[in-house]
Amino acid sequence: MRLAVIVNPFAGRGRRTPRGEARVALARELARRAGIEAEIVVTNGPGHAVELARTFAESRLPVVAAWGGDGTINEVAGPLLRSETALAIIPAGSGDGLARGLGVPLDAADAFAGAISARRSRADVGFLGDRHFLNIGGIGFDAVVAAAFDRSGRHGALSYAAAAFSRLRSYRCRDYTITLQGEALAGRRFLIAFANCRQYGNGLVIAPDADARDGRLNAVVVDDGPALRQLWRARRLFVRPLQKAEGVRRVLVGTATIAGRSLQCHVDGEPFEATGTLAVRVEAGALRIAGSANREPRTGPYLGSRIT
Repeated sequence: MRLAVIVNPFAGRGRRTPRGEARVALARELARRAGIEAEIVVTNGPGHAVELARTFAESRLPVVAAWGGDGTINEVAGPLLRSETALAIIPAGSGDGLARGLGVPLDAADAFAGAISARRSRADVGFLGDRHFLNIGGIGFDAVVAAAFDRSGRHGALSYAAAAFSRLRSYRCRDYTITLQGEALAGRRFLIAFANCRQYGNGLVIAPDADARDGRLNAVVVDDGPALRQLWRARRLFVRPLQKAEGVRRVLVGTATIAGRSLQCHVDGEPFEATGTLAVRVEAGALRIAGSANREPRTGPYLGSRIT
């Protein structure tokens, strides 16, 4: 078997995972133990993983492994969409929401073993405008936090929480027109998220019923409100996510639109800005996945229904 391993040497969960040259050395050692031919390459900055993955996909390599966080995995996945080259995930990010959602082991050796196994499945891919996402795409507060977290250069759940709390009181919701299942919603919103998997990472579950193999996205729309109200809603969103919450709307969608004068967005934690109208859609089974564990999605009372 042949595979490529694209390593982000900077992503990581601090002391719990090897970084830099130690990560590359571990990849080589795992390949040696398995007796397989592995081409191990290291990214040198944003966008480099896309170039590397495109080269491997064009050479029809059967598996390309992304060793890093959700952003690195997103970059590697792009050139592999609709191809026969499978994506393997070796999680090493701050939250690893995608790996957790797909049931990929967080231990590097276990994840590598899955990557070289015969297990294959297909995962859905979401699109926010022309940008794809494997885990979550969002507009509003979570995108603002993602941008702040990205600028900070820090890693880990505590740094992410600090970025969120520091911006909660000053954040001003914007006006949007949202179309979900043919229903138009106009007004100020705190957050609009489209979940292909369950969580942002580190157990921060936004859509407990999300399943990356059901051909749908779980839309979560949170209304405007002061900081204390958003904290109360977050208690229901993240601590008791299956219960109804005032000002929170959930619905399964295949397509949607978001319109606004200024759209602060992210895909898998990678921030960007847009204007006008963004189309949201899901492409069922667009990505082959190597080695993810089988996991039965959780079901709850709002699956496929709207909650206000």
